[in-house]
Amino acid sequence: MGKVDYNLKNMSNIQAIIFDLVGVLVFKRRDYVPESKEQLSADKIEKLYNHLDDKKLLFDIKEKLGLADEEIEKVLACIPQKYEKNEELWKLLPELKKKYKLAIINNGNSLALKYWNKIFNFEVFDFFINSAIEGFKKPNHKIYLIACKKLKVNPKNCLFIDDLEANIKTAKRLGMETIWWKKDKKEENLKNFNIKTQ
Repeated sequence: MGKVDYNLKNMSNIQAIIFDLVGVLVFKRRDYVPESKEQLSADKIEKLYNHLDDKKLLFDIKEKLGLADEEIEKVLACIPQKYEKNEELWKLLPELKKKYKLAIINNGNSLALKYWNKIFNFEVFDFFINSAIEGFKKPNHKIYLIACKKLKVNPKNCLFIDDLEANIKTAKRLGMETIWWKKDKKEENLKNFNIKTQ
């Protein structure tokens, strides 16, 4: 069996672009070093994620980290602080918005969403689809179909962009156009994406 090509072929039928969050739209800051007690706890919370069950996550935070409710809120606010925008890609979003519906599918808890939005402001996107809210996470095909339903588009009219091959495979099987956003090829990713979306 030949190698599958996950790169974008055709934008002419695309009505919506669906982005992954971490690894595509935002990256972990290289200069980030947790210093405060809250930042150190935020790192520990990320290791507890199961991406599907916020109640279990809260239980684990209290049980394993010994944090009280008021401490948890301070810690959750620290989670998005360790990330920074993929600035070049974000600059394209207002122009893309004129032509396409835009959405994010994120595997993550919903407890820190308000803090993510406060720092990054996702209002340019039509929808932010969160695995803990929907009860499914990538690469389960159901969360992709939930996104399509919210956007009111057919999967074959979507472009899906992610940095993980497993997530790209599912999108491809659903008939989506795809871009595998490879971590070590940032400039190439941006160049190809920019050319294809003109």
